[in-house]
Amino acid sequence: MKPERSEQSKLSREAEFLIDANIFLEVELGQRKAYPCEEVLRKFHRGDLKGMALDFAVDTIVIIMENYGKKYNEIRTFLSSLLGYKGLSIHFSTLLDRIMATTYMKNFGLDFDDALALRAMKENGIVNIISHDKDFDKVPDVKRVTPESLL
Repeated sequence: MKPERSEQSKLSREAEFLIDANIFLEVELGQRKAYPCEEVLRKFHRGDLKGMALDFAVDTIVIIMENYGKKYNEIRTFLSSLLGYKGLSIHFSTLLDRIMATTYMKNFGLDFDDALALRAMKENGIVNIISHDKDFDKVPDVKRVTPESLL
């Protein structure tokens, strides 16, 4: 069941983590670190952990899945599964968010998707990001957490 907009806003306010796209991709592509990522995502699915993902990250995941030869039904399954996560909200970035993210690109040497993630974190008061991307380690006031550390 799709959460109502007010429920999504509540989840965003309660979010302790931003979940980077690479966590979902490990699972969807059956990569080397898939097991711990899947276990952590189960915690968000059950609502044991509260977090959010970017709409931009969801689109990125779909594009990468398609590039890896995943078919429409696998993409639909992934997208549909997101509706069932009790502890996950999706942050919808605005054009202003995208413009402001370019400042983080300049200040921290981040690529656009990482800068947009940082913008969403700042906007929502989140300091923890679940990611394998070490680029976040150079950002003050951001704590990168690996899935393995949450098991």
